[in-house]
Amino acid sequence: MKRFCLILLTFSLMLTILPAYAAGADIRADLPKDIRTFFSSSTFNGYTIHKEAVEVFENTIGGSFAFAIATKGSQHTLYGFEWKSGKWQYWLKNSSLLLPQPEPYRLDNAKGSTDLETDYLFSDSLNIIYCPSDVDYYLHTQTFEVNEYGQWHLKCVYSDILDENEDTAAWVEKDRIVYRNNGTIKGITVWGVVETNLRYCSISAFPATVKAAREVLTTPPSIPGSSQLSPTLINFTGGQKYPVYSGPDTAYERAAGGKAAVSTNDWIQVFGKENGYILIQYDIAADQMRFGYIDEKALPKNADIAPLSFDDDEAVVTQNTFLTDDPLKGQGHIRSLSAGQQGVTWLATMGDWVYVEVSGSGKAVRGFVPAHAITRTPGKKTYTAAYSNWEYTANVTAEVINGTQLLAEIAVSGPASWYFDQDAAVITGYQLYANNVPVACQTASTQLSLSSHWHSTFSLSGTLPGRTALLGLCPIREGSPVAAETIMISLFP
Repeated sequence: MKRFCLILLTFSLMLTILPAYAAGADIRADLPKDIRTFFSSSTFNGYTIHKEAVEVFENTIGGSFAFAIATKGSQHTLYGFEWKSGKWQYWLKNSSLLLPQPEPYRLDNAKGSTDLETDYLFSDSLNIIYCPSDVDYYLHTQTFEVNEYGQWHLKCVYSDILDENEDTAAWVEKDRIVYRNNGTIKGITVWGVVETNLRYCSISAFPATVKAAREVLTTPPSIPGSSQLSPTLINFTGGQKYPVYSGPDTAYERAAGGKAAVSTNDWIQVFGKENGYILIQYDIAADQMRFGYIDEKALPKNADIAPLSFDDDEAVVTQNTFLTDDPLKGQGHIRSLSAGQQGVTWLATMGDWVYVEVSGSGKAVRGFVPAHAITRTPGKKTYTAAYSNWEYTANVTAEVINGTQLLAEIAVSGPASWYFDQDAAVITGYQLYANNVPVACQTASTQLSLSSHWHSTFSLSGTLPGRTALLGLCPIREGSPVAAETIMISLFP
């Protein structure tokens, strides 16, 4: 018994001398209570918040913000917090912003400092600095300035370590980068878009030199005005890659030998969504872009993207031509098409190009064909519409053949007492309008009257102008159209 008691006593003494284990990061900085609690989670076991790796901005033009860098080994992640509803709330995490380095970064406010080359006076600005203990100058800085919307954007980069061959001194604007004092290079502008939003910015994707910028930077292209495809420029989360397919499913052909992918570190235009995928155009190189589809889940939260609306008409290739996924830049051929080739679906027009889907041998593929080399095959589309008031009811069935030939039938019926009323203005026909312009057409009618009701059927046939998007059928009474009773039919819902 004594021996057992001795063992228990020894074990209890061991417990008293063991150090207490504290979950969370090793916090060496003076942090607000809410932020200290955030980093005390076991998620941050093994991380350190160094003394100079914290900066707080109170009452800036965009709000109040706090930033801290969590370091684990040579990896450094920036976290952001915003003052809302009386407390600091987690707002941002960016693990691709800082280069892996053996020593910690520091943060400070660049407000009041002046850029030596431009004489630009900084307002509240987040300075991210790397200055190891064995040197007496900054090896790397990135400066982000806040705007009135609470958005932080990259303003300049100075670095001795971003490129191993040259120092980087770059002033960043919305649509360009100006490189200064880069070896023998001074004041050279390279036009193009680079991600500047602090939430998405990736320093590994930033072009460190003029040469690198000229190889990768482009600006989003202008879409031709006469286009059924309308783009929206979306800021995706930086540092991500997504597989790209030519259509809205993994069953469609994938370019680049089955390896096509988009990086979110550059501009991406979004045209709409279909079947859980979004149609995008993105930059590959200075002389190449690509249309394709990525998973809709890649979109940032709350992104409002409309569904795609296509014509889905059968088409035939009229001369030997090609299919491309890059109609606005390099126009590289991804497939050859032969005159007379079928199995082609006309989806939409974009300037001098037609967006199509090609099926048949192999996987289905979508791309663009020169408009002069393709035509819609004769096809019939049927539309229905109706109108009624206290006097009568009109039901329309309209057939449009090959987009130009119209056959319409309007069945009009009402009570017999109205039809035989000599004072009533009887409907004697219908006037056809195309895009709100009167169109001549042939008409015919039949009438039937019973004891309880009357019935008239009006038949119209004629040729519609090209690109007719809206039909109007206006009843004629006493020789004049009655606009208030016009039946409207959209040919492109």
